[in-house]
Amino acid sequence: MSGPNLHNALLRPPIIQILRAQGFHSTRPSVLETLSDLTARYMMILASSTASHAANAHSQDPSPVLEDVYQALQDAGALRPQLREWEEAWAGEEDMRGLESLLNWIMGPTHREIRRIAGFVPSEGDMLDPDAIAKEDYLTALKKKHSKTGEESRYAGTVLGKSAEEHPVIIEGGAPSIQEWSAQMKARGPNVMDNYSSGVSSAPSNLSDEEGLDE
Repeated sequence: MSGPNLHNALLRPPIIQILRAQGFHSTRPSVLETLSDLTARYMMILASSTASHAANAHSQDPSPVLEDVYQALQDAGALRPQLREWEEAWAGEEDMRGLESLLNWIMGPTHREIRRIAGFVPSEGDMLDPDAIAKEDYLTALKKKHSKTGEESRYAGTVLGKSAEEHPVIIEGGAPSIQEWSAQMKARGPNVMDNYSSGVSSAPSNLSDEEGLDE
């Protein structure tokens, strides 16, 4: 599975959980794909804007810091309402309404419902350990849910699991390694070029005649 396809596949479950938390119980695949694509594009905007601010603010160490993320959220319009910098300077105080609104959403009932639907917050009557759930990220919980044995071995060597030990891949009926295949191709090189040259030289002479072409 290619990178974009894998990322889209990992993005669909959170989108479905958010839709469920908002009261939607079904949707068309095209709608889900569109929402996933919009979410991915929005995340890419935030990431690229954060990287740009980090490169401009501290080019000697371009690792993003909290201020870079804050400015990227402002650029993407996630912090609203928000005064401009010159308006804050005129008022003599920093406008925190946009940031407070974002924090209230994260800590409020809407986000809690999303976490409950996703299985991070136990519902009423569930015999679960909230502390144990809070320590697991969404992907870990999802992997355990879909793993019958609960082991990580099925994900070894993939992007979802631990790196596996490298071992040569034997190609049936072909060269045992890329290096040997490359050596064989280099050895065939002159012969291939000779055959190509002979094929070109065997063309009818009248095709290379300019007068014949003009006719």
